Amino acid sequence: MAVNQKAVKVLNKILDAGFTEEKAIAAMTMDDILSMQGITVADIALINDLQKSIKANKVISFLAEVQRGQGE
Repeated sequence: MAVNQKAVKVLNKILDAGFTEEKAIAAMTMDDILSMQGITVADIALINDLQKSIKANKVISFLAEVQRGQGE
């Protein structure tokens, strides 16, 4: 499995914005997300997926690219 570089980029933006713990990332509001520099609609979707992954204890799965046809 390869690391999802888009997910890593978004994670770096989140960390740079001061959200450095899973609990804080999971609790981010839309206002928190929109206040981040250089955020795109695609980034918002990835942040939403990250928040879901944190709540499901599947952060590693979020960070790894799953190739189509190989399952999860």
